[in-house]
Amino acid sequence: MNFKKASITILFFVLVMTLTVFSLKKITQNYQVIKIEEPSNAPVAINSIVSNKVKNYLKNKNIETNLPPEQLQELYWVERIKEGGLILLFRHSERAKWNDSVEGFDTYELKNKLDARNFSWKKATCLTEKGIEESKLVFESFKHAKIKIGKVISSPSCRARETALYAFGKIDEIYTGLLHYSAFHHLDKEKISIQLRKSILAEQISKGTNLILSAHNKVISHEGFIDTMLVDEGLNETGFYIIEKTNNQLVVPFKFKKIKNFIVLLYRHDFEKIIK
Repeated sequence: MNFKKASITILFFVLVMTLTVFSLKKITQNYQVIKIEEPSNAPVAINSIVSNKVKNYLKNKNIETNLPPEQLQELYWVERIKEGGLILLFRHSERAKWNDSVEGFDTYELKNKLDARNFSWKKATCLTEKGIEESKLVFESFKHAKIKIGKVISSPSCRARETALYAFGKIDEIYTGLLHYSAFHHLDKEKISIQLRKSILAEQISKGTNLILSAHNKVISHEGFIDTMLVDEGLNETGFYIIEKTNNQLVVPFKFKKIKNFIVLLYRHDFEKIIK
């Protein structure tokens, strides 16, 4: 009796295993095993991302080129700015965020030729304390790097004028067209954009210096102002676009969205052990 029960148990187990194997074979027969390749540690060749012009330029200045492409581009444009011959379009430094009314105060200030700093609504269009200090830092950093400034042209807004004065020490001219386009009447935008483009193209950049435009984030968005944008639009406060005049065209090849990314590249440091 025990032998018969054992035989039945074994037979049942064999049957279950057979059915299980058959079922698994049917389930998996339409699946393919894919071999996962080990990730490559080989570096991406910067030749395909950074032009030979950029690398050769940096090598001629004895600057290391075995760096990520983004860093090489930043180093290239820092050196180009030191040489001069460029237009630097700055967004003003920090202002208080009166975002629901700032355009209204800007156009009111412009039309009445006012200095908002003298009015109760100064926080709407002028720099904050932080913005003033950031602009002063730009001044000291440009001075340290011996970056030559030529003409300084400002938007008429309080914050742009104050940025120009604190960061570059002067204002040579004011262009109303450097006010952000959102502060202008719909019917005035096109003519202002055309005149802004003509005026910037007519500016002569003194050898070894840079032309400074102290303006706003949306100035670059004036329709027809810029011929070629090689970067996306948008700057943090105190950030700037680099503009080149090429064959009577205005080209934006690069930007420093954040001013800190530019300033840290103006200073070199060695390891020091300071004992007090």
